Order: sequence, then C-alpha cells, then structure tokens
Amino acid sequence: MAPAAWAGAVRYRFSFPEPEHHWMLVEATFTGLPAGPVELHMSRSSPGRYALHEFAKNVYGLTVVDGAGHALTAAALDPSAWTIAGHDGTVKATYRVFGDRIDGTYLAVDRTHAHINMPAVILWARGFDLEPQKSSSSGRQGWRGRWPRS
Repeated sequence: MAPAAWAGAVRYRFSFPEPEHHWMLVEATFTGLPAGPVELHMSRSSPGRYALHEFAKNVYGLTVVDGAGHALTAAALDPSAWTIAGHDGTVKATYRVFGDRIDGTYLAVDRTHAHINMPAVILWARGFDLEPQKSSSSGRQGWRGRWPRS
C-alpha cells in the first residue's frame, strides 16, 4: 500500500509502431516509489461491464527496468499481476498489447485508427491508483482522434 504522502508520478506513453499487426506499445513509468516491492496489475474488467475480461491475456513482451535502465524481474503473482523488487524508486514497464476488437471494451488498432479503452491497456501499481497520471501518445500520420489529456 502506498504511503499517504507519496510524491511520485505515473506516466504512460502509447505508440503504434506496427498498427497493421494490431498492437500498441505501452511504456508505464512509476517514479518516487518507496523502498520495497511494487505490484503491477492489469485490470480484469471495465467500468459498466459485468463480466471478467482478463485483459492481461492480450499483454506480451513485458520488460521492466529501474531508473538507471537496469533490468528488473517481473515475478508473476497471478495471470494479471506482477511484483517488482529491487528498484531504485523508479519502475518503467514496457509491453505490447494486442487489440483487434472495436467493441468499446477492448483495444482495437489497425492502419487507420486506434480505439483505446484504458482498463484494457494500462498497468497500474497497487496503492497508487489515485495518484496523478500523465499520458502521451504518438499516433500515425493521417490519424485523427481524441487523446487523454496530460
């Protein structure tokens, strides 16, 4: 659980290097973390939906480094959660999310656009879910859309 005075930040960066393959690259950076392991989670459901969707099934290529770029181990707690130990106060998780369903619940990426439902694409740190978050994205030439404000 995060201490009440946590002064860290959460930043997400979304990019689409190969949209024709229906995946999005996500970089999630958590800074100002207290000493000790941090738990990263993928949501299992989405607001307004009454079923479990197990969004982690679409995540692959997860790598985690500390603030100096040293590799950290993401030890699986369960199919949708990992614990990260040995960090220096910063944890940067980079991963791909597959998405080809335009239904409002999942992620959909193709050459023309990306439809993003945040619970389906972001890792979040247990205890830090109420902290301010910033996001940025790099769409593709010709794409139009609304992006989360940072």
